[in-house]
Amino acid sequence: MECRELEITLISAQNLENVRISFKKRVRVYAKISLGGNLRTQNTTPVDKEGQTNPVWNFTAVYTVGKHAVKSHEIKLLIQFFCVRTSQETNIGELNVSLAELFDRFSALSKGEGAAKVNYPVKRGDDDSQGEYVGRGPS
Repeated sequence: MECRELEITLISAQNLENVRISFKKRVRVYAKISLGGNLRTQNTTPVDKEGQTNPVWNFTAVYTVGKHAVKSHEIKLLIQFFCVRTSQETNIGELNVSLAELFDRFSALSKGEGAAKVNYPVKRGDDDSQGEYVGRGPS
């Protein structure tokens, strides 16, 4: 089976919901990245302790995916954003994007360019955008 490397760099998120505003406490955010929510493919960023609702990571996750996955709208990259709290974590948003959409978006790049920066809205449930993810997609 022919495979492709999928390298995703989570650069930052912007304008995430401040779930700690009523406590007047700092928001410390990290992200979990996986393919379709599969725990075996999950990578976790370090906690950003400075950026509050605008965290910065520059964290890279690398996956090897089959050629069929690159064309699939069923297989999705899932990025979930969490706020660290004393006794629990609070999900403050996520994004789901198919691998086909990611690879289609980058297929226009000429050989050697590698990757480009992308922005996707971060959603919480069925709500409208709760912020924005900024990252680099498939190499």
